[in-house]
Amino acid sequence: MENLKPCPFCGGSAHIDTFTTSMEKIPRFRAKCDKCFCETDWDNFSVEEVTEKWNRRTDDGNAEY
Repeated sequence: MENLKPCPFCGGSAHIDTFTTSMEKIPRFRAKCDKCFCETDWDNFSVEEVTEKWNRRTDDGNAEY
């Protein structure tokens, strides 16, 4: 089960959506805020990957510039 931090913009709770294309047949994931609808891109191929991206904050030492 994912452990998503609150939305970095509004503080709302978030959830993970899953999407599979008919051609690729590979599931993709995104995290999305339930309050302001901020979201990550769909270029995540695991729940762990999208959780890591959503939980990344600029002040936690894991930011990629």
